[in-house]
Amino acid sequence: MIPPGQAADGGFRAGWWALLLGALALVGAVVLILHPPHLLLASPFAREARAPAVSASPAVFGRSGQVRVQMVLPSERFDFPLEVRGDPGRLGYAWVRAQDSAVVTPSEQLFGATVVAPGFSGFYRLEVEGETGHQIVDSILVAVMVPYSAKIGQTINGYRIGNYRSGIDGEAPPPPRGFVEVTPASVELPVSTHMRLADFVTHDEQQDQWPKYVALDARVLDKVELVIAYVGAFRGGRNKTVNVDVHSGFRAPVYNRRVPRAARDSRHQYGDAADLAIDADGDGRVTWRDGMLVSLQVEQVERDFPQYVGGLGLYGNQNGVPYVHIDVRGKRARWKG
Repeated sequence: MIPPGQAADGGFRAGWWALLLGALALVGAVVLILHPPHLLLASPFAREARAPAVSASPAVFGRSGQVRVQMVLPSERFDFPLEVRGDPGRLGYAWVRAQDSAVVTPSEQLFGATVVAPGFSGFYRLEVEGETGHQIVDSILVAVMVPYSAKIGQTINGYRIGNYRSGIDGEAPPPPRGFVEVTPASVELPVSTHMRLADFVTHDEQQDQWPKYVALDARVLDKVELVIAYVGAFRGGRNKTVNVDVHSGFRAPVYNRRVPRAARDSRHQYGDAADLAIDADGDGRVTWRDGMLVSLQVEQVERDFPQYVGGLGLYGNQNGVPYVHIDVRGKRARWKG
């Protein structure tokens, strides 16, 4: 016979367990309502997997899709459109140095496509910050230029630029908004798929002077890359690698005055021109036929992209190798040198 006290104690324990199980069932029902089963099955690391994946929008790379740099002024507001996959949540951004990814600005809230450039010159990449981590958008550089107002007399930081003057038609083209500062560490940075920053450095006697300063307009990069793409399409996909040699990019005004046959108001001084030798037919040589083929593709690009209308000149250098001048001056100009 079980003593009465023990029976009562066992009944109490059974009642307590029933009450506990009922409470747990009620909690489980509430959880199921608030959190569907597919979320309950997610691991603790699923939140990281659901963090937004961020990349630069195709618009950043120009109409060619091959531009790799944006030129801005210190603290300038500009558009840096992004594509965000997944839940964007609350995103912020900061700027990191291109050479070592060191963070150089405090975090800012990201609203739409507009960002604010760092307040000092250099090369940077955008770092996007989310609740679960951060991601550097490494597909494109942002070059913060030294403003034109930093030019004292004819120089910037000891590097000779010279003076800008009015064009031959009496109208004064506006000077460049600024100059990209070039150091030994940055001179080989790609500014587009086929061109490097070094391609646009003035070929003057200041080879040992650092830093150097370059005026560069991203529109000419885009136009040249479109021409290269059209040349490749003309070749029907044969020899897909198009060999390009940049004969001349930016020419500082002080140097431009000494270049034979250079126009007094040469667009090279404004950073929106390039002289190129392109093996258009893919035979391993650059001949006058190549120059004519490239000229035809420039004409086609300007028909398809009228915002890039500009100058087209065909020249031969002292070795008889032809090169093509391409610029985005905003009006049609044609000549043969």
